[in-house]
Amino acid sequence: MEQIKKEVCVKLRMPLQKAFFRYVMTTFMLVVMLSATVILVSIRVQRWLLPDKDAVYLHVEGTMGDGRMTSQTYLMELDGDFMEAAVLVAEEDGKTVKPDIVSTRYSLELYDNAVSFLTPKKKLLYFGCYGAMALLPALFSLSGILLCCRRFFQKKLKPPIDILTDAAACIAEQNLDFTIAYTSADEMGALCRSFEQMRAALQENYKRMWEMLEERRSLQASVAHDLRNPIAIIKGHAEYLQINVPKKKLTQDMLLSYAGNIKKAAERLEGYTESVRTINHLEELAVMRREVDFPALYQDMRADFVRMAELWGLTLAADNQVKQELLCLDVQVLYRILENLIGNAVRFAKSRIHLSFFEEGGNLCVTVADDGCGFPEKVLHCKNRYFAIEGSDKNHSGMGLAICRILCKKHGGSLMLTNEAEGGAAVKIMLSV
Repeated sequence: MEQIKKEVCVKLRMPLQKAFFRYVMTTFMLVVMLSATVILVSIRVQRWLLPDKDAVYLHVEGTMGDGRMTSQTYLMELDGDFMEAAVLVAEEDGKTVKPDIVSTRYSLELYDNAVSFLTPKKKLLYFGCYGAMALLPALFSLSGILLCCRRFFQKKLKPPIDILTDAAACIAEQNLDFTIAYTSADEMGALCRSFEQMRAALQENYKRMWEMLEERRSLQASVAHDLRNPIAIIKGHAEYLQINVPKKKLTQDMLLSYAGNIKKAAERLEGYTESVRTINHLEELAVMRREVDFPALYQDMRADFVRMAELWGLTLAADNQVKQELLCLDVQVLYRILENLIGNAVRFAKSRIHLSFFEEGGNLCVTVADDGCGFPEKVLHCKNRYFAIEGSDKNHSGMGLAICRILCKKHGGSLMLTNEAEGGAAVKIMLSV
């Protein structure tokens, strides 16, 4: 059997919604970690380019008495919360004198912001760190979303979609000889299991339809085979009469005899056609199962079939080995099967019939055996053929086994033909209960 199977071992039993949330949260944490790493590294690079010293730039701009402007810049170290003020003086002849400055303006600039003092390459690296802190987290977020969706699709959606696509293609080609196996416990796993149930139901329906067609072909072949004898008799008698009646060689008694033989053959043909009509009606029969008290049902059936056998001068012995008291079955179907089987048995039995009820594999089994000559070899070797078995009763069509086989299958069972070791035929039926 072809097997469409992809083993996906999923230990976490969660629906797709929770699984998708888990994928999103995992991606979010990775993006946050990568973004934080980029930001910290960028800050460290910027601090390396502009060390974070406790210092400031002091810009001093002065106006001389003659109107000239002076400008000087000093790097001042901070000591805690205080900065030692610097006094700008000049020395002349060993003496300290104040410069001739009319006005002075002071300004401070943080050392960190003095980017203008960096070289062009360091400036590019410095501002590149700002770009990395702004762009890389956005890039990580976009990449995380795409990778999360792709990973979720590849892990959770693609395997069951591929399985269902292959299965649908096989069903479209009318090939149901495969299985669908997907071990995930999420919604897609439930969908695959439902699809497998649908496939199994379709396969079972096709199997039943095929069996029905085979049964119909077998029935048609069997009926065509069994109709040859009465047709041949009618044809032979008709030809004989056509030849000899004009010659006036036949007496009235001979004519009546031939007419009687033709009538009997016609009646046999009528019996065959009626049996075929009955079998066709059985295909539309619906089995109605219900719980029944089997010990009470057994007693009723035993009494009915004992009287039936007595009408033919035979003895019927019955035994019940069924332990369950309540069985779910269609009583009418069971009665009809046993009536046909016992009807066949009384035609061939010499003195006795044995009826046995027992359980096998959870099914109800019934065996009907007689002490007659047994089934012909052609019937035993062709178990699925609907041979009409002729007995001493020429008015009987002999299609009872065909009816019983169809009813057994309708009830989810089967019918088997065997011959007893000491002689006689035995029919075993099995009904699903």
